[in-house]
Amino acid sequence: MNGSAAVKGPVVIIGGGVVGCSLAFHLTKYGRADVTVLEEGLIGEGSTAKATGGIRQQFSSRLNADICHEAVHYFENFADLVGEPFLFRQHGYLFLLGTAAQRQQFERDTAMQQDLSINVALLENDQIADVVEGIETADLHGAAYTPDDGSGSPTDATAAFARQARLRGASINQNTRAVEVERDPNGAVRAVHTSSGDRVEAGTVVNCAGPSAAQVGRLVGLELPVEPHPRQAFGIQPMPQLRAAMPLIVDLASGAYVHPETSGGIVGGNDRDTPPSDQAVVRWELAEGVIDALVHRIPWMENARISSGWCGLREMTPDDHAIIGPCEIDGWWNVVGFSGHGFMQAPVIGDHVARWMLGYDNHRDFTELSLDRFESGELRRESTVF
Repeated sequence: MNGSAAVKGPVVIIGGGVVGCSLAFHLTKYGRADVTVLEEGLIGEGSTAKATGGIRQQFSSRLNADICHEAVHYFENFADLVGEPFLFRQHGYLFLLGTAAQRQQFERDTAMQQDLSINVALLENDQIADVVEGIETADLHGAAYTPDDGSGSPTDATAAFARQARLRGASINQNTRAVEVERDPNGAVRAVHTSSGDRVEAGTVVNCAGPSAAQVGRLVGLELPVEPHPRQAFGIQPMPQLRAAMPLIVDLASGAYVHPETSGGIVGGNDRDTPPSDQAVVRWELAEGVIDALVHRIPWMENARISSGWCGLREMTPDDHAIIGPCEIDGWWNVVGFSGHGFMQAPVIGDHVARWMLGYDNHRDFTELSLDRFESGELRRESTVF
């Protein structure tokens, strides 16, 4: 059912990562052609390109879990929904529980996830070998397993959204940075000025700038609690024990993970608490610590050999939840702060925010993700992080 449209005038999206391109695609899919994406580099080359591509439903937040449950269905049907093929490898996720407290938390979380119809199971130690052999289980408190989870290419998804948005009339401007937001006498946005010297008319501007979200917010005097945090990842060479169909394994005690690829894999995950920075610099000295943490839990990882490394920036908020929706500035929307979950949530977020912006009633209620929560103190904590 369609209600009154929330969008005024042409739409300008600042940020051409997977979230911005998903929103552009869905706006055009629902008939809105006057959409312009401004990307300071190339489409999908920023934090999107550095994402490892995980897609999971195991979260402690009911909202995160529910969004990602819908996202799994979306990725399973990507070709029908978007019009282009997408490889979603459903190899599963396996969280290894290192403490009694983690076990208790996951007992609560899996009950909530099952209530959302998520296919998740708590495993006892003697059941873990049925999923992955060679894990040291003596000091574990079980594991949580979701066989429908998996991974895909963030770059492929972004390119598909961008191509299909263009086909439906959207304009995507690369190497174009937003430098100024023009506002009318009443404070409403009415245009965006770019680094190319162009003036792009806008009745609605959407901040999808990822790690640069706070900087973009300041164009209209808005302070957003979003900080960029470097995240290291290292590619490893193929190993006999590392098979593409094996689940992504997370050792919650250390935060380290091993992510199977079609050839070799990716390791990382024990650098969550690094200070904020906008410098995405590979720290090769951290690679050994990642491998050591994994060998403690997965002894056959001692044969792992690092073949590559990269560093991306995650857009973190204080409660590990996104900031979604309009704010006190007339015509300005924020769709930022995904805290490492942007790729997996992007299709659903783009779909439902587009419906919301266009006045459709059948969209998710994102009230609890409004910017106002940081003033009221009503934060939505996420504890399943690594």
